[in-house]
Amino acid sequence: MFVAKILLLCTACVLVSATPLGFGAPRIGGPRTLEGEDLVKAQEVLQASLTKLDDGEGPHYRISKIRSASTQVVSGFLNTYSVELTDNFGATKVCDVEIWSQSWLPNGIQVTFDCPNEPKLVKKHSA
Repeated sequence: MFVAKILLLCTACVLVSATPLGFGAPRIGGPRTLEGEDLVKAQEVLQASLTKLDDGEGPHYRISKIRSASTQVVSGFLNTYSVELTDNFGATKVCDVEIWSQSWLPNGIQVTFDCPNEPKLVKKHSA
C-alpha cells in the first residue's frame, strides 16, 4: 500500500509540473526557435534595423544568411539571431545579434552585435 501511495504521489507531481502543451514544449516567456513564416518576419525585423542603422552612423551590414533565430517575450520582444553579415568591404562574418524591441519608448529598439574578435557593439534607434 505504501508503494502505491508513493507511485501515485510521483505521478501527480509529474502531471502538475508538465507544461500545458505537453512534455518538452517551450515555457511561456521562454525563447522560441523560429522557422517558416515566423523566420521570414524575424528577417524583416533584422533588415529594418540594419537599414535604420545604415542610414545613420552604422554599422553598415547586409544580411548574407540567417543561421538561426529565436524570439522571447520580455519587457517587449527579444529576437536573437546567429547570422552571416557582410560589411561594406564584402567581408562576411558570423555574428550573434540581439534586437530588443520596446517600441513604446523613444529609441526603443536596441541592437547588439557580438562578432568574433571585435568588441560588442550596442546601438539604439527608433521604431
